[in-house]
Amino acid sequence: MNEAVIRLEKVTKDYPMGEMIVHALRGIDLKIAAGEFIVLLGPSGSGKTTTLNLIGGLDNITSGQVIVQGEDIAQYKDKALTRYRREKVGFVFQFFNLIPTLTARENVAFALALLDGKTRDLEKRAQELLEMVGIGDRADHFPSQLSGGEQQRVAIARSLANRPPFMLCDEPTGNLDVETGRSVLQVMRDLNRKEGTTVILVTHNTAIAPMADRVVRLHSGTIKEIGINSEPAPVSALEW
Repeated sequence: MNEAVIRLEKVTKDYPMGEMIVHALRGIDLKIAAGEFIVLLGPSGSGKTTTLNLIGGLDNITSGQVIVQGEDIAQYKDKALTRYRREKVGFVFQFFNLIPTLTARENVAFALALLDGKTRDLEKRAQELLEMVGIGDRADHFPSQLSGGEQQRVAIARSLANRPPFMLCDEPTGNLDVETGRSVLQVMRDLNRKEGTTVILVTHNTAIAPMADRVVRLHSGTIKEIGINSEPAPVSALEW
């Protein structure tokens, strides 16, 4: 494995629930190399989404370190975390979160405008991103006119607005049928292989695991197993 660009060291995360404390993560250690495709696999409550949120700077650790490209983002203040999320991370969620009154192109262009505040060539860049994910011909359609898979592709294009080195995906096929899910996973695979984007994908679906370079299985806030796929399966071979 190449040198790690993401390292979690003895990371814990606790959530107060009334008089109780929920131990979401119990001192996990994990290294992720540049250009890897990682699947975080586990049932609900295993800690996989918590892990993803800590890497993405969406939540704060209780103890430990989250080191990304040599810097401990757990020590960042709010302004630095905002910059980190804007410049380094693309998020893809189960729910597409598109703006219903904007077309596909406008949804992506809006994300671009938020990044740099410039209006020049936004629509051109948005169109390029939609072409990259295979939906350029649907650029003028509103979310209500798109299928679930098409909306997720728009969401992926939007996540690429900042040309992030890391793409964090939380159950991105959870609302999709099998064939549509495969097409979305193929887009992620292509971005990983062709663009060198490091992909970390959270799922409870064991059928997705064979396509990953490594599979990290979590249970009750601990890492139970890390499996390596020496020859990751093609997306077309996945069945669920």
